Amino acid sequence: MAGETQLEVDGVGVNVSNLSKVFYPKTGFTKGQMIDYYIRVSKYLLPHLRNRPITLKRYPNGVEGLFFYEKQCPSRDRKSTRLNSSH
Repeated sequence: MAGETQLEVDGVGVNVSNLSKVFYPKTGFTKGQMIDYYIRVSKYLLPHLRNRPITLKRYPNGVEGLFFYEKQCPSRDRKSTRLNSSH
C-alpha cells in the first residue's frame, strides 16, 4: 500500500497508512497527528479502558463524511485484542 509505514507497539508491528490524511478539516488535524496524540496519552487513557467494551465509529472520509459502526473486530486485530460477546 502506498504511503504505508509500520509502528512498533509493545513489540508488535502495526501497519499504518495515509498519515497525511486530514481527519478534521477545520483545524487540518491529520491521521498522523491523531496517532501521535494517542501514543502520547495512551499511558493515561488505557488504564481507564481496560476491561471495558468498545465500539468503533468509523469515518473513512473524515468527520464531515459518512460514518459507520464497526461491529466486528477486523481479523488483522484479533491476535492482539481480547474478544468477548456482549450478548
